[in-house]
Amino acid sequence: MNELITRQLLFDFFEGKATSMQRKLIEQWLENSENEEQYYSCLDEWERAHPQLLIDPEKPQLKYDRLLEGEILPEKRTELSFSQNNIWLTMKRPLLGMLAAAAVFTLAFVFRSELMYKSFESPAGHFISFYLSDSTEVTLNSNSVLKVPRFGFGKDVRQVRLTGEADFKVTHQKDNLRFEVWMDGGYRIEVLGTEFNAFSRARGKRVFLTKGKVKLNLPEGKEVYLSPGNYFTADAKGSFKVVIPEEPLAITAWKEQTFYFDDATLTEVVEQINERFAVRIRIADRELAARKIGGIYQAKDPDELLEILSALFDLEITRAADEIELRTPKKQDL
Repeated sequence: MNELITRQLLFDFFEGKATSMQRKLIEQWLENSENEEQYYSCLDEWERAHPQLLIDPEKPQLKYDRLLEGEILPEKRTELSFSQNNIWLTMKRPLLGMLAAAAVFTLAFVFRSELMYKSFESPAGHFISFYLSDSTEVTLNSNSVLKVPRFGFGKDVRQVRLTGEADFKVTHQKDNLRFEVWMDGGYRIEVLGTEFNAFSRARGKRVFLTKGKVKLNLPEGKEVYLSPGNYFTADAKGSFKVVIPEEPLAITAWKEQTFYFDDATLTEVVEQINERFAVRIRIADRELAARKIGGIYQAKDPDELLEILSALFDLEITRAADEIELRTPKKQDL
């Protein structure tokens, strides 16, 4: 067991006595599936020592003794049946209590993320801005989620979890408390006080630094440091590079509800539309998917951008219940 996660700490957690920092440590410890067996072993030990329903066996026994002595005179058959039910309930209730307690803790474990974190979610096609408890400003791109500790930041680190895209203006703390952005796939951004844009979706990870300094922790223990103007990109397979973009505005164009395409393929264009508006667009033709486009386009919904693409590429757009298909119109023989 991790030296910080002791048997007594887990017992305090089960009893609701653990602090927010201790709960966070336990949550991080449970992210390793190898620790689940130890967790449930301690849970079983604690439940055995702390039954959720205590039964006093003396009271039903006294009542039964009085019945035998004739002090209670109901019909014998009825009273015996009632006493037998009492004995059965006396045996059954502790078991039911333990099962109920186990069910509660199982649910708490399954939904621990919802219990430990508060989620900020931006709807499709719109972005939202808000401040965290440490005065850090966050602008969350559409169709994105930022999870923040429900009980406040700990004393050692300010930690949030991002799925989607967000722009951060992190405040520097007097005690140099680190600010971390956790992303899927083992990527973690670590800063003290800086401004950057972070992207974490299925097709890759991206970080663009505008001010300050950023340390990136990558899968397999790799580390990358960024300076202002650096743009880190990693594809879905983990291959990454750091460049200085020719047009930085293209990275944060979403904050103006615009799309900035610089010699982008139609496949890349469709990926951005799908991500921002939570739609499903498919390109039927390979040649069409490879065609390229440039320019700045403002669109508040997918239909506006599809109309532009239809005019530029002479597309045939077919709509179904859950999918939009783009294809090149078939040429009619004369």
